[in-house]
Amino acid sequence: MCTITEQFARIIENSNEEDLAILTDYLSNFEKKQQGEFSTYLSASLNMTRITDEQSSVVTIPNTPFIHNNVAIPHGGILAVLLDTAMGTLANSKCPNGTTAVTTNLTIHYLTVATEETISARAHIIRSGRHTMVLEGNIFQADGKHIATATGSFFIIPEKKESVTALQQ
Repeated sequence: MCTITEQFARIIENSNEEDLAILTDYLSNFEKKQQGEFSTYLSASLNMTRITDEQSSVVTIPNTPFIHNNVAIPHGGILAVLLDTAMGTLANSKCPNGTTAVTTNLTIHYLTVATEETISARAHIIRSGRHTMVLEGNIFQADGKHIATATGSFFIIPEKKESVTALQQ
């Protein structure tokens, strides 16, 4: 059985420049996760930045081959993660102490392809109730090009004290 060190050496040996750049970024962000700069492995792997104020939340990721699909454009699922994260970050910032917001519905309309070096999703609240919130998220490029629009419903639930782990079968 090979060790992780042997596997890593094989990966490095077989890597081209693009592979090495992606791996270097990934490992750098993994270290930042270990140091507490990222709260989740997903945020670290996508190199997310978040800015939230009273009215909105903006989540940004780099547009690199790491997020591209087989036709070399940003994967729709990654854009969904970006929109859901922007809306969820804002929803959670508005939750009363001891509660958290989880996505119950997400509807996305993809309008065109993102082409700039970074992709940003901005979210704002449409309605906030005691048990649910409805938010809207949009991805616009700096040049004004509208990439995607989404709405999401979030259910407000009691916050768990322990981390959630997958059930073993």
